[in-house]
This record gives sequence, C-alpha cells and structure tokens, in this order.
Amino acid sequence: MRRQQGQAVVLIALMITVLIGMVALAVDGSRGFAMRRDLQAAVDAAALAAGDNFQQTASYSSAEQAATSIFGTNLRLYTNPPCNPSYGSPGPSPLTINCTYPDGTVLTQQVVSLGAQGSQFNLSARRTLQLNFGGLLTNGVNPAVAGAASGTVNNLLYAPTVAALNQGGCSGSGNPLSVNGSGTLSITGDVVANGTVNVLSGAMSVAGDIYARCQSSIAGATNTCYSSGLGGPCTFPDVMGAVRSGFKIADPSYPIPPLNGTAQGIPGANVVIYPGTYAANPLIGAGRCYFLTAGVYTWRSGYRANGGFVSNELKPPDEPSPTDITQLAAKQFWNTNGVNCAGSFKLTATAGSGSTVGTYGFRLTSIRTDTYNGVSYTRESAPSRCQSLTVNISQVATATVSNVPGAQAYRLYMSTNGCTPPFGLVYTLDVTGTPENDNLSGCPWGPCSLGQTMVSAPAFILAGLPLPNAAAAPGTPGSYPPDDERAPLQAGLPNQNAPRLTPPAGGRGNENECVTAGGGVLVSCPAAVTPGAVVFYIPTGGCLNATSTSDTFIFSGYQYDWISVYEPGAGNPPANTCPNVIAAAGNSAYIGLVYLPSASLNVQSSTTFESQATAGIMADTVSFTGSLPIITYGAGYAPIRPASRLSS
Repeated sequence: MRRQQGQAVVLIALMITVLIGMVALAVDGSRGFAMRRDLQAAVDAAALAAGDNFQQTASYSSAEQAATSIFGTNLRLYTNPPCNPSYGSPGPSPLTINCTYPDGTVLTQQVVSLGAQGSQFNLSARRTLQLNFGGLLTNGVNPAVAGAASGTVNNLLYAPTVAALNQGGCSGSGNPLSVNGSGTLSITGDVVANGTVNVLSGAMSVAGDIYARCQSSIAGATNTCYSSGLGGPCTFPDVMGAVRSGFKIADPSYPIPPLNGTAQGIPGANVVIYPGTYAANPLIGAGRCYFLTAGVYTWRSGYRANGGFVSNELKPPDEPSPTDITQLAAKQFWNTNGVNCAGSFKLTATAGSGSTVGTYGFRLTSIRTDTYNGVSYTRESAPSRCQSLTVNISQVATATVSNVPGAQAYRLYMSTNGCTPPFGLVYTLDVTGTPENDNLSGCPWGPCSLGQTMVSAPAFILAGLPLPNAAAAPGTPGSYPPDDERAPLQAGLPNQNAPRLTPPAGGRGNENECVTAGGGVLVSCPAAVTPGAVVFYIPTGGCLNATSTSDTFIFSGYQYDWISVYEPGAGNPPANTCPNVIAAAGNSAYIGLVYLPSASLNVQSSTTFESQATAGIMADTVSFTGSLPIITYGAGYAPIRPASRLSS
C-alpha cells in the first residue's frame, strides 16, 4: 500500500492541467474567435468605406481617414491614432500607412492606383489577445489576432466605354464586337466583350483595358496609357492597359425611364418639339433645326433622321471666340450640317448729338425654363460675344436679337468700360413670336422664320442701370453672367460648354449644370437633376437610324441615370432586337449611355461622338464601319458606377 501513496496527487495535478487547458480553450478560444470575427468585420467595413469615400471625393487622404475612422468605430476605439506616414496619395508604388491605436491595435493600409482598374485599398489589422486561463500554460506571451480585406473602386471594367453582351465567337459562330473601317477607332476607357473582338480593317487603340472573354490577344488592337492615350512607357498616374480574358459582363438591366404619355405628332415647322409619345417616325428632314424640350421621347416607330440638326443644347446668339470675346467663334453650334439656325445680335444707335454718355459693352445669354417631375428649372447659356457702343446723351440705343433655337428670353449684361469685364445683368428680353424653321435661307437677318426680338432705351438711361455686383445671385440685377465656352475639341467643331465648377461658376445651361430636386438651386455636380436632359426611348418595333446626312447632339442627366438612348432588353420585356445605325454629317454626340442590351448597333461615322462627355455604348453586338470615331469615356456622364466592393 505504501508504494501507492502520493499517486493521487500526480493524477490530480494532471487532471487540473487538463482542466485548465480545456477551460482556456473554451474561454480564451471563444474570446479569440470573437475578436477575430470583430476584427475581420472592422477591416471589411474599412475597406468598403475607403472605396466609397474615394468615389465621392476623389481624395485618397479623405478615403484613408474614412477607413481609419470606420475601423475604430467598429472596434469601439474612439481615439484618432497616429499614422506613419501621414495620409496621402500613392505614386508608381503603393502607399503603405500604419496607424497604431492606444491599446496596441495596428491598422495597415496599402493604397494602390491601378489606372483603368481603379483604386485598391488593401487593409490588414493586428490586435493582441490578452489571455486569461491560457496564460497559465504559456510563457506569458499573448498571441496576436489578424484580419485582412481588399476593396476596389472605380474599375472601368464595370462601366466600359464599349460593351458587347453577346457571347458569340468563343465556341461557335458570331462576332459580338467588330471593327471594319478606315483609320483608327480610338477609345478612352475599357472595352468589354462577352465573346470575340475582331479588328478586320482599320485599327483599334484603347487607353485602358480590353476584356475579351476567350482571347488573350487581338490582332489589330493596341493598348495605350490610361488616361492620356499615349504609348508606353507610361508616366504615373498613367497606367498601361492590357488585353485580359475570362470576364463576362452582365446586363445591368437599367430600369425603363419614367415615360411621358402625352401624344405628339410629326414635327412641323416649329423649332421646339416636346417630349411624349410619337406614334409615327418623326422623319427629321434636311435643312431644318429642332430644339428638344427636356423629357423622355418615346419613338414607337423609331427615330430616323435624314438631315437637319436636332439638339437640346442651349446656346447664345453669336457664340464668341474662346480667345477674344469681341469676335465670333469660327463655328456656331446651331449652324451644324448646313442648317442656318445660329442666332445673332447687334447694337445700333439713332442719330444724335451732345455730350458722350459713355462707351458700354453688352453680352447676351439665352435662358429658358424646363420642367422635370412637375418642377420648373431655369437654364442659362454661356454669354455671347461682346459688342460695344459709344452713345451721346440724345441718342436711343437698340439691341436686336435674331433668335437662337430653344431660347425663351435673353439676359442682357452690360459693362461700363466697353468690352472689358466685369459685366452685370441689366435687362431680360422676352422672345416674341414662334421661331420656325421653314425659311432659314436668310438667317439671321434676312427673311428668317426664327424671328427677331428687340429692345430700345434712351442713352441717358444707361448710366443709371445696375452696376456689376459679384455678390448678386444669378438672375438678379448686377449679377455676373455664366462662364464662357471653352475652345473646340478640334478644328471645324463648335466651342465646348463651360466646365463643371462650383456654382455660380461653370456651366448653367447644359450637361454641366446641376440643381437640387424641388428647389432648383444651383449646386455642384453630381446632384439630383440636370435641367434640360432628354432620353430617347425606343420600344420594340422601332429602331434608331441616324443617317450620315443628319446630326443629333443630345445630353441626358442624373435624373435619367445618364442614359441618352434606351431600348429595353431581356430584363424589361418585350426586348427590342432591332439593327440600329448611328452615323453623322459632322457634329453628333450622345452624352450619356447608348443602351441597347438586346439589339445590334452599327456606328458608321467618325463624327458620331464629338464630345468628351459620353458613357459610350452597351449593346448585344457592336460594329464599327466607315470612318472610325474617337470615343472618350467621362465618368460624370455615365450611369452610377458600382460602389466599392470587396475583392478579397
């Protein structure tokens, strides 16, 4: 019996060790699992927050700060940690930032700029688990728990400039995306095809990536630096594009735009036409101009343009040279395609004598009111060229305007120092009569059916008119005019619109204007409403056929998710499967997305996308023939891109 004395103590010690181990496993193990779960959720949220913030602000520093803040909030760490290095932008190499919280938790952010593939935020975190029971069985070192996540945003793969949804050519017949023209098809942004891409004649140059599902190379296609379009080697922030295989883009199934049921007839001689339902093909003819009032145009029998010029752009009379406001621009927008519709204005003074009152400069803007969802919004074009007039006290000064399409009135801005700024608003001139387009041969001043509008005033009144006032709100006495138009994209084209800037600067009349819903207050883009926006809706039974003898220059807006042409696809039956054609005489553009998910599109002219503001094309099949165009993707004129997504 004595030989067995003390064995119970050993057994009990072993059992206590095992018991402590089991308790440690249960308690500390579950605590570690919960910490790992919370840490992973925190880095997931931080990666998404960084991408979402970057999409909204385009600021890497702001995105990195947002990631740190959301990470800390999720782990209930409410003290802003020091970060080394400080927040900033990545260069050719990734930027790595380490932020250490007071409890020792470390958040590491690796930020990468990938060009057309967007921006990537690679986040990892480590946190020490303070052991309770487990510490009794270790050397006293507490283990670390880690989590990692990657978020990407602004990848043009999900918002391509040209997308062909058809899967043909990979394992059978079909040709989803083909180039068979002359010159070079130049694209800024991504090209995505669910089947094959074939360059049969001509060439294709893509400043971005080409995603061809079953091809690793494409004869006749080259990639250049995104976004400059230059050949390699690329200088940061440019990144060289590539051909990438294996991806299949899904039809986003954009919803049908809110339709206007008002029945409309074939356009006559009235320059202004209105949204609604057109049962018959409008058959836009040669020699006429048409201004589109804001809204949705349902072309039930299709839209066919055989000539003339159609647009919803609001322009001033006498567009000025971008380098000299006293001179006319070489090309007036509404004189496109031989249509003589650009307005003009002139100043005159009656005979008179006496002392000189002064030398004044005058500029005009076109204004109109368009309606969306029952709310009216004011649009104002860029200003015209300046004309100066020296008047004596006994004279009467007269301003005469030959009307420009779409204008309902004109705002007259005056400078007291000739054509030297600043200019302040002094008068609003309403359009009289109905501008028509059946007698344009003598425009602007001959027997022109667009009509004229005029106002006169004794010269001595000019000295008492409101002086320019930088603090005056737009449209009030003394307020400054909108910003001037910019230089054309290339010789032979009209000026570009004023850019998007913080209001009241920038454009106030077309695709670069943004206002609040309901109030109509000018705000920075993006925003709820783009006044003046239109959508061409073509249900099954109709086709888009813009011939090479016509020009159509339209812009959509935020309220329509920047879709300029909509034909329903399989997700919104009955699908429109018609063969669409887009050509142009010299100056066409579709500012927004041409969305034809079940139909084909043949682009036949190099002048079909004469704007840097476009979301490009998405169709079942896309072919380019004839003279090949330049298509430049603009994220601000495209459907809302997917928000940040976790990539790992």
